[in-house]
Amino acid sequence: MGQQMSDTDDFYLQVAYALSGCQLVEQELKLYISEALEYVRKCVGKRLPFKMVGQDYEDASLERLIQAFRKLTNNDELVDELNKFKTERNFISHKGIAHCLDPMGDLGDIWVAEFMPRLQAVQVEAERLRRAIREEGGSFKCHLYFGEFQE
Repeated sequence: MGQQMSDTDDFYLQVAYALSGCQLVEQELKLYISEALEYVRKCVGKRLPFKMVGQDYEDASLERLIQAFRKLTNNDELVDELNKFKTERNFISHKGIAHCLDPMGDLGDIWVAEFMPRLQAVQVEAERLRRAIREEGGSFKCHLYFGEFQE
């Protein structure tokens, strides 16, 4: 027979689920940056050395990814939303669990109850931002894969 999950286990799973959504936002930014740089490389051709590649951002922090994205888009509103998201994500990943612990190191029901809506909100926001980043890339992706470029 399977082991029953405790409220503590459920809480940690909710934190992990929220953080996995945050990682998917980072992955979407890496993909956008990689494809945008590849598009620029194809546009520039051999006229100018262009050695920037998506791998340059493989291990980049969310902040660095947002900075790179900001330089590859005119969508300032989305950049602002990503920066707000980064602040909430940093709280959840660096302070969130500690915020919910009582002085004995146990999860406090009141703090968990206050924290759960933040976890749920970041999950929803992560999915929305992933879609927005993907849509933003639509402005050049068809040209990247199907366009003709001069050498």
